Amino acid sequence: MRVSVVLLWLCLSSVHLQRADDQLVVGDEKIEFTQSQIEVLKKHNTVVEGSADSTELSDEALGEEDSIRRKVAFSYASGLNGHFGPHSTGIILAFRRRITDVGRAYNTVTGVFTAPFRGVYYFRFNILGYSSSYRLAVCLYKNHQKILDVTEYPRGSFEYAVGGATLLLRRGDHVYVALRSHSQMYDNSDNHCTFSGFLLFRM
Repeated sequence: MRVSVVLLWLCLSSVHLQRADDQLVVGDEKIEFTQSQIEVLKKHNTVVEGSADSTELSDEALGEEDSIRRKVAFSYASGLNGHFGPHSTGIILAFRRRITDVGRAYNTVTGVFTAPFRGVYYFRFNILGYSSSYRLAVCLYKNHQKILDVTEYPRGSFEYAVGGATLLLRRGDHVYVALRSHSQMYDNSDNHCTFSGFLLFRM
């Protein structure tokens, strides 16, 4: 299955395919998609294309109830129990254990946050590593752009990779966390690994 639809949905104009079925390259890092992620992205692309030309109304025009629906704040834990990785390519992390989700802009299947409207957002991730053999390298992406890269070397002890950034997003922009190739993370029911974000203000 080709992922040209996925590329359109992610607005990754400078990204080229490594393999036609499940990989793309972002900068120097290969990012892998699962079959379920591809299916969800195809469906979402249809919705985005249908609403791309619609104009946004003010909160006053929408009314109080719609204004509440336009608030955005989410926090998810990984839902893992044990080690994840290493992989030969980078992997978009899909955080699946919901802590908070106001606005439903984060997709637990794809691991991608989609900005519902233009504004300034804040994102933060905490990822735990525990390995004497593998590094812990985690990146935050906005669309195809790597925003930050945090690398730790646990050396047999617990070590966190923590990062955060304030981003100006347009409607439809995407933010996600990726575990770099040859990296390993660890989590359990204590929710050591989380991805959170919220809208600071609209523009």
